[in-house]
Amino acid sequence: MAVLNETTLSSLIQGWGKGLFHRVYLLGGPDTLTKEEALSRLKKEFLGNDPSGMGLDSFDGNDTTVGAILSAVNTLPFFGGRRLVVVKRAMELSTADTNRLADGLSTLPPTNCLVLLWDEKPDQRSVLVQAVRSAGALTTLWPPFENQMPAWVMSRVESAGKRMDRAAAQALLDAVGPSLPDLVQEIGKLVLYVKDRPSIALEDVEACGGTRATMRFMEWERSLWRKDRVKSLGLLELMRSNGDPTEKLLPQLSRAIQKLCLGKALFGENTLAKKQVFDRLWIRLQDAQTDFEKALALWTWGDLLGALDRLVEADVSMKTGRGSPDADLTRLVWSLTEGEVVGLKRR
Repeated sequence: MAVLNETTLSSLIQGWGKGLFHRVYLLGGPDTLTKEEALSRLKKEFLGNDPSGMGLDSFDGNDTTVGAILSAVNTLPFFGGRRLVVVKRAMELSTADTNRLADGLSTLPPTNCLVLLWDEKPDQRSVLVQAVRSAGALTTLWPPFENQMPAWVMSRVESAGKRMDRAAAQALLDAVGPSLPDLVQEIGKLVLYVKDRPSIALEDVEACGGTRATMRFMEWERSLWRKDRVKSLGLLELMRSNGDPTEKLLPQLSRAIQKLCLGKALFGENTLAKKQVFDRLWIRLQDAQTDFEKALALWTWGDLLGALDRLVEADVSMKTGRGSPDADLTRLVWSLTEGEVVGLKRR
């Protein structure tokens, strides 16, 4: 959700195309793909043809000092032109360093531009964030909601010069999961696979495989459905070790619970055939269907409503920065699989 004085990315890009640049930008939020693409676009528009690479300086908030950043951003470009200074993980700078950097933003040379990359939602109370809002532009980038993902996939395919219907887009999501960088990579493979054909069909998605990602993605859902605490926590750690950030894992967890809610309602109404229900839920694997039916008997409506409340609490905590995202997600998985504790006590 946008806050006061935030600037939309589309308006920033429109301004860059017209040669209008701020002296400082803060690109925040968990959508790393869009941030990287926005940074690449800014580099191209701001630096233009810079084959030497001397107009770009990069730092990491984990292992740099504000003195080095300020020195770079106040150095005039060689042979004229412009200088772009990028600070990744800027939120890792110490409080003293962020205060000092905030004080220096108003004196940046007009030929230079500072970009601060923030891995989370920026804390509006931060002195540095407030200084950016006054001296430049701030935008927070969030990945699409789950119900927006098929349309997002179809739009990315269209931008690659192909077409894809919703069924094929959903099949790709089922195979890959909600990771935007992974989806972009798979879309690239599919574009090459279909060659000159104008459309990417469901058969193309299936032919290109992705079964390893499918099993990992569905396996976590199914372990949560079974309330298998050991398996669920183990898969959570596996996905973390593979580089999946918490901001992308929480939607997967939400999806597992939402499917249970919808499935319990549809089977309870008894107006659709079983196949129609599973088509509606996009659960195609027969063993996954078996797990799902067992889960419907395991999860009561009280369990599901409690799970939804805990998911909302975790989402709010993550987006407001009140807690630790990794710890919050681990506690959430632990609480959702509480039935496993009973089983362990009986042994």
